Amino acid sequence: MARVTHVKKAQQRYETVVVRDADGAPVRTPVMKTVRDRETGESTQVQKTTKTGRPVFMTQSVADRSKPKEPYTCDFCRKPIEVGTPYKHITPKSGPYGGTKKTRHESCPTWQVWEYSNSLSAQLAQIAHSFNEGLDGVESTDDVSSLLSEAAEEVRSIAEQKRESASAMEDGFGQATSVSEQLEETADSLDEWADEIEQADVPDIDDCEDCDGTGQVDVEDEDVPVDGEQEECTTCSGSGEDMDAWRDKVRDEVTIVDESPV
Repeated sequence: MARVTHVKKAQQRYETVVVRDADGAPVRTPVMKTVRDRETGESTQVQKTTKTGRPVFMTQSVADRSKPKEPYTCDFCRKPIEVGTPYKHITPKSGPYGGTKKTRHESCPTWQVWEYSNSLSAQLAQIAHSFNEGLDGVESTDDVSSLLSEAAEEVRSIAEQKRESASAMEDGFGQATSVSEQLEETADSLDEWADEIEQADVPDIDDCEDCDGTGQVDVEDEDVPVDGEQEECTTCSGSGEDMDAWRDKVRDEVTIVDESPV
């Protein structure tokens, strides 16, 4: 995962300009490197050179305070990160945003790996995340089964992409390669996993323990004159089923979507 850097206060940014000497030529400084003598162990500083032996220089630049830059924009809420505001940033090394700095307000959610990477692990993490988020709103075992089917189809789609890549590679080389064979094995594993996801057992909804599934509980108010009077169970809202407890049970037992085989 890309490293998240936290900054306490955003600073005003300025455009940079090249430093020039009295004649208007860019000021350049030598780029140095440390060289260690193998025999004596002593280190000396020498100027870096290119492969062709040309010395390497760095052109000096400074911030031009007459040219302030616009503040960074949070890529989550799309609002500017004002000067003095805490923020965070990442610079992914690869993927669709490789080498591009991404910024967010400190108060905004941090990046999920699939937001800056298209790796296999990132794609599978997104599928698991979507499934677990979907459990917050399920109202029946059929709802959970639907989420499982959706996750399985997404896994199969990735498996198909792997097979297409393997086929393209074999067409290009005129034969199977170790990489194309690995892609095929990955696709097979994903397909088997998709079947397991789709066939996962979903626990039944249990009766609410507080009201024994009746949806009603005895009134415990001392001021109620009628013995045995009942009121709606607050745990299950009168349904007789403890949905929150059941959703927690589903999360505990239906973990197959989090168990990627690759």
